[in-house]
Amino acid sequence: MSGLMRRAVLKAFGTLFPTRAAAWFERVLLTPRRAPVLKLARPAVPNSTRRLPYGAGWVSATEWGVDGPRVLLVHGWGGSGDSMAAFVEPLVEAGYRAVTFDLPAHGASDGQRTNLIECAGAVLQVEHAFGRFAGVVMHSFGGPVGALAWRHGLRADALAMLAPPMSVRDVSLPVGDWLGLPRRVSERTVDDFARRLGVNWEDLRTDGMAAEIEAPLLVVHDERDRVVPWSHGAAVARAAPHGQLRTTEGLGHRDLLLDPSVLGEVVAFITRGEGEERRIA
Repeated sequence: MSGLMRRAVLKAFGTLFPTRAAAWFERVLLTPRRAPVLKLARPAVPNSTRRLPYGAGWVSATEWGVDGPRVLLVHGWGGSGDSMAAFVEPLVEAGYRAVTFDLPAHGASDGQRTNLIECAGAVLQVEHAFGRFAGVVMHSFGGPVGALAWRHGLRADALAMLAPPMSVRDVSLPVGDWLGLPRRVSERTVDDFARRLGVNWEDLRTDGMAAEIEAPLLVVHDERDRVVPWSHGAAVARAAPHGQLRTTEGLGHRDLLLDPSVLGEVVAFITRGEGEERRIA
C-alpha cells in the first residue's frame, strides 16, 4: 500500500471509528519499532551482562570495564544499549566504567509495549542494582526518561542529553499526522492514556523536569535534526539551572552517537572532577 493510500485509509478509519482508531494508535505509540542499526563494532572492553528483575519481567544490563566510577548510558526509543556503544571505550579509557541497558520492550529486555513512566522506573532499578552513577548520558527519548528518573531519586554528578524531545506528547502527535489519522484522534489517544495513568503531560515536559536538575547538564542537538527539532534541545538547556547547549550541524538525530568530537566533548564533560568548570567551546 502506498503512503498516500495508507493515509487516506487511516483518515477514513479515524473519522468513522474514532474510538477504535485511538485504541489502535495507542498500540502503535507504545510498541517500539527498531531504529536504523548503527554500524558499531562491539567495544573491546571486559564486560558482564546481568538480568535485573523489573515489573513482571527482566531488564538486560551490561557493565563495561573493571574499575572506576560508573556512567549510565540511556538509549532512545526503538534503540538498545548497543546504540550507546561508542561511548564505552572513551569512558573506560578515562578511568570509568560504563553501564548500558535495554529499556523495557527493547533489545534483550522483556515486554512488547512500554511508556515513559515504566522506562523511568527501569532507570531507577538499574541504579538500585549498580549504585549511584557519576554521570548519565541520554539520547532522544532517553532524555525525558532520565529527567523523570531524576525527579524520583536518580542522582549523578553530571548529565548529558543528546537530541532530547521537549515533550513526549509533542513528538507523538506528528506520528499520527504522518500516518494520516485526524489530529483529534491522535490528541484523544495521548490524552486518554495520560488520564488512565493519572498523570498530566504538562508535568512531564522535559524542560520542566530539567528545571529540577541541580547537576551540570550538557545538551547536544543538531540544528537540522528531522526527528526532534533543535528548538526542543535548546528549551531543555535553557530550563536547566546549570544547562549548556552545544549545537552541531549535519549530524542529524542519530549520528550524534558516532561523531568523534561529540563523543569526546560529552565524555570530557561527564568525567571532569567535581568543582572543575564544565565548558564546551
